[in-house]
This record gives sequence, C-alpha cells and structure tokens, in this order.
Amino acid sequence: MKYQVMLRGENFELMWEGEVKNLGFFTTRWVKAESIADAELKAVTLIKQDDSLKAMMVEQSTLTPMIYLEEVAVAKWWKRLGGKGYSFWEMQPDAVAT
Repeated sequence: MKYQVMLRGENFELMWEGEVKNLGFFTTRWVKAESIADAELKAVTLIKQDDSLKAMMVEQSTLTPMIYLEEVAVAKWWKRLGGKGYSFWEMQPDAVAT
C-alpha cells in the first residue's frame, strides 16, 4: 500500500542562520509499505538518511533528537516516493522554577 506519513522531530540542534539552535520540525514522507508500522519505520529511515538535514546537525550536540509519528494515512492519490522539506520551529527551553 501507499502511505502518507507526517512526522514531528524535536531537539535537533542545527546550524541555522549562522547560529546553533534547538529546532523542531514537521515533515511528510510518502512510502510504499505492508503496514502502518512499516510505513512509519520507512518514513523515519528517510529522515535519518537525509543528507541535507545531517549536514545541518551539530556534531557534538548534548541533545537527544527524537522523531515522533504525528499522522499516517493511506494515500488516496500518489506522489513520488520520499518527499523533502521541513517546517522548522525554534524549541523553547523548559521554564525553570525559582
């Protein structure tokens, strides 16, 4: 089957506009898979293998980047496999109680 998979990334320490920033993102990938679980795994693998994202990552990051499944659906129409692009946002540090 063909699936559209939306993922959310958090705690990606990236070089952004000349500064190191802790960013989150949303992205969508299209995959062929046998099940929803397989579609999620294939979509996450595409993110982990994305050379453009890896090139922006800080090598000695103290953060643990995480990728979460936001939504998965059977694709009613077909786009090419894969996909690219991210919608980034700057993650806010947790408020510290004083």
